[in-house]
Amino acid sequence: FFSLPRSYYRGAAGALLVYDITRRDTFNHLTTWLEDARQHSNSNMVIMLIGNKSDLESRREVKKEEGEAFAREHGLIFME
Repeated sequence: FFSLPRSYYRGAAGALLVYDITRRDTFNHLTTWLEDARQHSNSNMVIMLIGNKSDLESRREVKKEEGEAFAREHGLIFME
């Protein structure tokens, strides 16, 4: 998926960065995805961080607080 055409960002008003709360590796790759989105979009684009699969609490590997902290650090909107 990382080879998304740069044209996908052109004219976008917003982006959703989604990670799987049951797979730490998806959270660990957020910085790369965020850098790519910011590099190829306009500076006014709204980016939202989404923690997916919150219904699988028993398999959680990424704490909600970690997602909140990442979003706060990078100026993103956050929700699970």
